[in-house]
Amino acid sequence: MERPTDEALRKAQTTLRGLVSDGPTRLPSLNQVADSIRLELEDRGSVAILYVSLGHYGRLEPVFGWRIVAEILDAVAANLEGMVGNALRRLDVISDFTLTDDAFIVLLSPPRSATVIADDDLVAVTRRVYERLQSMLLNDLAPGVYDRVHPSVGSAVLVADDTLTFEQNLQRGLALAMQAADEQAAVYDRDLEGILADCIARGDLEPLFEPVVDPGAREVIGYRSTVRGPFYSPLRLPDVLLDVARRSQVLASYGVAAREATVSAAVGLRPDDLLFLGCAANELPNAAVVALSEFYSLNQTLVPQHVVFEIDADDLGANTASTLRTIEDVHGLGFQLCVSGLGAQFTVLELIAEAHPEYLCLDPVLVAALGDDVTPVEVVQLLVRFAARVGAQLIATGVRDEEQQRVLARNGVELFCGEVFARPDTRLQQVSFPE
Repeated sequence: MERPTDEALRKAQTTLRGLVSDGPTRLPSLNQVADSIRLELEDRGSVAILYVSLGHYGRLEPVFGWRIVAEILDAVAANLEGMVGNALRRLDVISDFTLTDDAFIVLLSPPRSATVIADDDLVAVTRRVYERLQSMLLNDLAPGVYDRVHPSVGSAVLVADDTLTFEQNLQRGLALAMQAADEQAAVYDRDLEGILADCIARGDLEPLFEPVVDPGAREVIGYRSTVRGPFYSPLRLPDVLLDVARRSQVLASYGVAAREATVSAAVGLRPDDLLFLGCAANELPNAAVVALSEFYSLNQTLVPQHVVFEIDADDLGANTASTLRTIEDVHGLGFQLCVSGLGAQFTVLELIAEAHPEYLCLDPVLVAALGDDVTPVEVVQLLVRFAARVGAQLIATGVRDEEQQRVLARNGVELFCGEVFARPDTRLQQVSFPE
């Protein structure tokens, strides 16, 4: 058997520890997978391991709700069970599928007519499982899920080895299967990064605008912007595009291209309209310099006071001192700041207060949670008070219906952004207010 990398062995060891120990007590417990492998190795000398992992891209839970991951895992398990005797007919499934985090372990034994697992058979089964799961995600789940979840399937053959303990042997076999799945996922990531680099080089990034609305004053105060990629790829979804950019080596060039395309496309901005531009915290210095030198020449309504750089709350947790100094400099140049993701976590509230933002965005996760449960409403009330204390205006993002707007307004939120007013569009849309 090949030797897996040290990192793969470490991941496999961590995974096995979770599989063969009882969570609450941390006491050892027998596990069906481990027992099945042990029996199969004693009986037939070899067993194949399929490792199926699910990579997430973009903002899956904020868009579809926190239950979507459980629904996807259930759908994957049902599909794996449905493959028995069909896609997996060349090999025999030994045990039930075992779930670890966002991954499954499937055990396969040699066909009854053979004593070994042929490499070609295992490669064919691995490919077939991957293709079936891709098809399921594309056709059986809600539109948009497919582009935010990608399956990776790796496999390895575990052979009885008297020179290793059972645990060592199992760890090595699982590490090889996980390593193969990771390599497949890396290829997919590189493909997406290649598409992104081509988009930047060809100028194919398409800006979208979403009005920020003050219903009390019956006016649009400005526009939040996002950017999408080509129709033929997952990068068509702005959140996936941004996620891939943040993972890639072209984040800086993406940021420059995205802001330039957005500013150029924002024709129709009125003199007092604000333009909210997404920006990674570590890009702020470059973004501010480019904004001073180029934004006004591209769009003469964009003086610094009308540009709001929007950074994610999580960004404040990295290189905090440097980021806060940069924000102070950006404020000194006349630009405004918006911190998004408010309500997703509370650990950065102190940092947000020190950043002195002009605007704060309630996270769509919090907005979507509004309903019968009083807890999200209490969180909104707390954040309304927090925004008032730091002198920022609060924007509720991802507002989908009038009931959400009413609940938010009743609890002190005055600015809104979401499809209840207008869906993101390539044009600067106006909003009609009821008489």
